[in-house]
Amino acid sequence: MRTRLISFFSTYLFSVIVFISISLTAPQQRLVRIGVVIDGPWERNDEICEMTQQEILTLTEGEFDVRFPESKLITADWTLTGVNSAIDRLFADPQVDLVLTIGVLASGEISSRGNLPKPVIAPFVIDAEIQGLPSTNGASGVKNLNYLSLPSHVVTDIKAFREIVPFGKITILMNQAVWDTIRELTRRIRAALQEMGIEPVLVPVARTVDSALEALTADVEAVYVAPLLHLQPGEFDRLVAELIKRKIPSFSLLGKVEVERGLMATIRPDIFPKITRRVALNLQRILLGEEPGTIPTAFAMGERLIINEATRREIGVSLPFAVMTEAELLNEQRKKVERTVNLASVMREAITKNLDLAAEARFVSAGKQNINEARSVLLPQIDLSSLGLLIDDDRAAASFGSQAERTWNGSAAFSQIIFSEPAWANLSIQRHLQDIRIHEQEQLRLDIAQGAATAYLDVLRAKTFERVQRENVKRTRSNLELAQVREAIGYSRRSEVFRWESEIANDRKEAIEANAQRNVAEIALNRLLHRPLEDPFLTQEIDLNDPGLVTSRQGVFDYFDDVISFKTFRAFMVEEGLAVSPEIRVLDAAISTKKRELSSASRSFWLPTIALQAGISNLFKEGGAGSTSALSDLPPDLGGLFPDIPEADDTNWNIGVSFSIPLFEGGARFAQRTRASEELEQLRTDREALAERIEQRVRSALHIAGASRAGIALSRAAAEAARKNLDLVTDAYSRGAVDILDLLDAQNAALTSDLAGANAVYDFLIDLFEVERSIGGFYFFASEEEHEAWFQRLDDYFEKAGVSP
Repeated sequence: MRTRLISFFSTYLFSVIVFISISLTAPQQRLVRIGVVIDGPWERNDEICEMTQQEILTLTEGEFDVRFPESKLITADWTLTGVNSAIDRLFADPQVDLVLTIGVLASGEISSRGNLPKPVIAPFVIDAEIQGLPSTNGASGVKNLNYLSLPSHVVTDIKAFREIVPFGKITILMNQAVWDTIRELTRRIRAALQEMGIEPVLVPVARTVDSALEALTADVEAVYVAPLLHLQPGEFDRLVAELIKRKIPSFSLLGKVEVERGLMATIRPDIFPKITRRVALNLQRILLGEEPGTIPTAFAMGERLIINEATRREIGVSLPFAVMTEAELLNEQRKKVERTVNLASVMREAITKNLDLAAEARFVSAGKQNINEARSVLLPQIDLSSLGLLIDDDRAAASFGSQAERTWNGSAAFSQIIFSEPAWANLSIQRHLQDIRIHEQEQLRLDIAQGAATAYLDVLRAKTFERVQRENVKRTRSNLELAQVREAIGYSRRSEVFRWESEIANDRKEAIEANAQRNVAEIALNRLLHRPLEDPFLTQEIDLNDPGLVTSRQGVFDYFDDVISFKTFRAFMVEEGLAVSPEIRVLDAAISTKKRELSSASRSFWLPTIALQAGISNLFKEGGAGSTSALSDLPPDLGGLFPDIPEADDTNWNIGVSFSIPLFEGGARFAQRTRASEELEQLRTDREALAERIEQRVRSALHIAGASRAGIALSRAAAEAARKNLDLVTDAYSRGAVDILDLLDAQNAALTSDLAGANAVYDFLIDLFEVERSIGGFYFFASEEEHEAWFQRLDDYFEKAGVSP
């Protein structure tokens, strides 16, 4: 017991010593107090400050004790005097370890002071080159100074603006303080626009927009809005409302946040998250001991066309098609599309609405009457006729009563074939020909169903292709930003920027073509469904577990997984295909037709045609000359000379049986029999050839489907690897470790792999439908009982072959 107590207290004492030792030796977090200078009051100041603080605190957590004392946050008054006074206060304050400027004025002023007494991050410098700020090897080269140089994209923006709205004159609204501070910037903007054939009108704006509204004369074609953060509350919204009211197109330099408030367009997403993230990273580097003057200053703001659709519609601007394919549309008033289609509905609708099938149904219905027509020859034939006749009187008088001047008579005829080999043969042949038409209709039905399924998958494929191409445009724009940064810090030359601009143009062209291909695919599907060709519809994605697909059946892929099972499966599918193929049935019906034709030609040598026929006629009325017989016209004294001559009454009838057999027709019957025999052998040979082609089609389709199924996982793996490779190469490119060709190759490989990976399922499903079409039936159209029967036959076949899948 004593030993156990000694052991317990020894362990406890050791733990306490270790804890105290760790506590005493653990490094204390360095306290860092940051002072902030803001140009002046702005409604988003609190938001930007909070965003910046959060990025910094998250990144430095656990390393440094970073604080933002509220008393060290100074908001100036939008004047250079006020900004400089705030900077001097923070530099003189011993409780400020690092100064952060938020605003164009403060960033520009602090960056022009030379060596600084404290570390400074100035993230809102407008084009350091134009302002003549110090720069050495891509950094400031000034002790304690790190700034971010935001390139002046005014000219680039206006080029993009003119793609949306053609204009020859543009009004540019600028912050009055920036106008006064960066005169060289305004001079260069004016010169560049004049070189482009655009007349610029630069308007400085104070705390209200009164001067801006005065400048919006009737001849203003477009307005470019530089950041007007200094405006009094409500003034910006007042400006936007007037621009819309006067139907003047507008473009924002600041970006998406102003487009959301009503300006028409921009090519800049919200830049503040990206800037605050960069500020946090640079601050961490400074706290870890890196000299601020050696940290790179280049910064790319990014480009993405954004359009406020509500504003555009109100102003009445029509967007060019090329712009629509790339732009992000805000407040888009989409036409409500009530029609939604999926694979199942498309296949059902195709076989009920397709015009080709409707025409074929009429053809089959018409062919059915050929049977009735052939049968009619074997049924009784009855003819009725009546004749009223008027002839000239002298001919009637000279006829001695055999033909009256006026007569009206009627007759009826009856005939019935008792036996006729050609007639019976024709009836049998017409039935076989109708079977051919029915099987050809089923063949077309399967083709239409397959065509509809393929067209639907082509629509999904085209939509995927369009999405990937749009994403590729965004990726290229991001790489353009990297190229601009590389140029700014000396990693590359201006030629790389031009190369990426060329790539963007090519990628936009590909995106436009992808959009066109999607439209073409949708038109093709609508035609198959007998819909208005540009009738809009929504689509539902499909996967391999869709209940209408054979792939939804658990274990179906087991038949593909090894060589022996797959070979046995192919043999079974060939057997199934030959058993139900409508193409085979068409030839079988044609062979039956030719057999009957041959037997009829052989029987014609000895089988007679026997028919029953009868007729009756009656003279209803006669008058005029010749209406009496010649005997009645004789004088009375001569009438006795012909006492026993009978006179026919007005009704005549007859009945008889005909028997006929052709004895010799110049060898025609021999030729007919020989021709029928040869044509029969031709059809039998055609059937063998067709069976071979069907077997080839089934086996080939299965091999292709097996390969495309395996390609699904491989394509996705390749796409994932290509994306990872692109990320690595992009990072290396941003650091100057690789050149543009390496990044282009990686991006092209990623694009190709993305397309292949996205389309792998569609490729397999199209191949799967080709397999089902080759065996003459679709899993989708079969009932559950038919599904079970099919799988039972499959299991029996494998069991008989002694193979276990």
